[in-house]
Amino acid sequence: MEIFLGTLSNPVVRKCLILFALVILSALSACAGKKEKPSSPPAVPAQLAPKPAAWQQWLAKIPRLFSQKQKPPAAVIPQWTGVIRMVNTAEHFVLIESGAISSAVPGETYLSVSKGLETAALRMTSLKNPPFLIADIVSGSPSPGEKIYRPKTSSSPSPSASPATDREPAAQR
Repeated sequence: MEIFLGTLSNPVVRKCLILFALVILSALSACAGKKEKPSSPPAVPAQLAPKPAAWQQWLAKIPRLFSQKQKPPAAVIPQWTGVIRMVNTAEHFVLIESGAISSAVPGETYLSVSKGLETAALRMTSLKNPPFLIADIVSGSPSPGEKIYRPKTSSSPSPSASPATDREPAAQR
């Protein structure tokens, strides 16, 4: 008897017992409520339609008691664009070695990562000399050897500042 009373203190067991009792009661009321149907049912106006019983209204609320958690969004694996090979802090640009030159979009913002932490934001220029790319340092302090990738929500290039005109002195070297 003590074991049975101990399980009733568990809220999950209590909800399951209530649910089981409601299922049994609804099954019994469905069996007891069967009557022979008359040959022609009387017409019931829409205003006088029967209201569901109180227990039926409560039974309709049961799915809300057992709500399920929403699944978290799937993690997006970054697609690496390249690796920083040289940093010029005086002129605020980096040289990137990339195996996929076509994946670099001029004017888009890229992020550099070191040991799992984002260290700098870079804006890709249109200057390319395969397998190398040039990007302007927007913020942060990148270091050689860091990987770069383009985040899914990247900013669009501003029409007033063209990356190619900003890099003309550096490209002549």
